[in-house]
Amino acid sequence: MKNKRLRLDGITGVLQLEEKTTLKELAARFDVSTATIRRDIKLLENSGQVYQGKGGEVFYRKDYPGPTRETMLSKFINEKIRIAEYCSTLINERESIMISPGVITTLAGRIFSGLDFEFRVITNSLTLSLELSELEHISLFMLGGEIEKQYSTIKKPGRDPMSGIQYADKLFMTADGIDAEYGMTYFESSRIPVISAMMSVAKEIVLIADSSKFGNVCFNYLDNLSRIDKIITDEKLNKNIKKAFINEGIELITV
Repeated sequence: MKNKRLRLDGITGVLQLEEKTTLKELAARFDVSTATIRRDIKLLENSGQVYQGKGGEVFYRKDYPGPTRETMLSKFINEKIRIAEYCSTLINERESIMISPGVITTLAGRIFSGLDFEFRVITNSLTLSLELSELEHISLFMLGGEIEKQYSTIKKPGRDPMSGIQYADKLFMTADGIDAEYGMTYFESSRIPVISAMMSVAKEIVLIADSSKFGNVCFNYLDNLSRIDKIITDEKLNKNIKKAFINEGIELITV
């Protein structure tokens, strides 16, 4: 698994430098079959970073900026809402809840605000912090750092990413790519440090995403799925993908 992940990173790196190559050249460079490289390219195509042309040519999308916030929210909105609503049933009174960057996690945080008991929210989302700050039953803690304007989150935490926080009951997090073999990956590398820091202090880690994120692989690797305690997604998840996760011993819930 590790070698395959390194190869995927290597392919993306080659394409970023050379902008164009072929399946045969990549197969020779990484000493694998063209069929293996073709499968790797299909994974990268799902994230929008590369595309395959005629005759086995492979191109890097230099102008691809990553998905906009509006686009991400509008896609699979009903599934996102169901997932977020289910997550609200997992929260108990006086728990400390961390919410990572992401469209679906921000939506979940908004739904959490409707709970009628006291709890704490720890987040790096400016948008969510502003919405929750006026609610008396929610104790809010915002992580500091440099602002990522596109997503209204903190992207570069300071020397202590968790600002002294040592424990949280639950972390609700998401990823741009979720794959049984390649783990959790992201289009933006700036998200990795703060999410990794959140994971390090969480008692329970809950990965939430609509089914379109599964089977996707992006360039920036966070961690493998063995770190996750529970995955929550929608019922449209491919049966073979679901089986692969269950075989890994991961609790997977579809709603």
